[in-house]
Amino acid sequence: MYLSNLLDPRAIIHESRILNREQVYHELAERICKHNRLPVCGNALVQQILLRDTQSSTAYPTGIAIPHIRMDGFADTVVGMAFLQNPLDYDGTKVHWVCLIISDKSSSNLYLNLVAALLRLSKDAALMDALLNAHDGFHVVQRLKALQIPIKKEITLSDIMITDVVSIAPDAKLSDLSALLCSRNLSFVPVTDEHGRYLGEVNILRFLKVGVPDYLMMLDNVSFLRSYEPLEKLFEQEGILSVKDIMSRDEEYLKPDTSIPEAVFEMIQHHKRFYSVVDNSGILVGVVTAMDIFRKVIKA
Repeated sequence: MYLSNLLDPRAIIHESRILNREQVYHELAERICKHNRLPVCGNALVQQILLRDTQSSTAYPTGIAIPHIRMDGFADTVVGMAFLQNPLDYDGTKVHWVCLIISDKSSSNLYLNLVAALLRLSKDAALMDALLNAHDGFHVVQRLKALQIPIKKEITLSDIMITDVVSIAPDAKLSDLSALLCSRNLSFVPVTDEHGRYLGEVNILRFLKVGVPDYLMMLDNVSFLRSYEPLEKLFEQEGILSVKDIMSRDEEYLKPDTSIPEAVFEMIQHHKRFYSVVDNSGILVGVVTAMDIFRKVIKA
């Protein structure tokens, strides 16, 4: 099956007006309901879509939002698209392309594969510009039909990982690491060289451990230290030690083509809630967390 097989040009709009999210959803819902028998339509459908948005974000960094509703009593999958000259703001993410998917509750595999195909498309800036400036829905379908975009491919980490990666150099001081962890609200940071090659990672626990004397780690109970100056050693070492002194160099990483089930297995097996994603040449290309999988796949 190809992506174009699921598209109806009558449910594809190009909008130059300044609209809010609810207005865009109304436009798409009206187009879809006009040509499909849905159990719920109109304002009730729009409210369901908006409620789904409150549960987790449906927007991605590439400028696409993919709201999705699974309906009881609806045995099909339909897609509506809105290409927006004036982008919507999804909590800081500017969205020019909204793809509304309505499906039955048993088609999760089709949905995930469809999302994977749409995400791959959204990464092609030239194609996105062409679709945004197409004359109408018929031209959009013709363009996508010519590309023959399959939707059988399984969703992988490359489809959901965070690509705007924050990393740190091994020679950076712990004071720099401290500032980075705090300003970006991070619990771990990949370590890379000047060429972006993955070297390892450093996390908040390794940072805090600097402030704990080695002898304390050998004790069973440290309740007697309540009057001890909190992590006094850490404050002394922040400007002396470097990231390379505390980083972990043998951390496992995942590849962009790792499937979601494989990633979940690795996280559970190694008790890790986050992984660096590294390509075949050793370059850090993204990071993925358990929460990314939960929000973008499980609760999508």
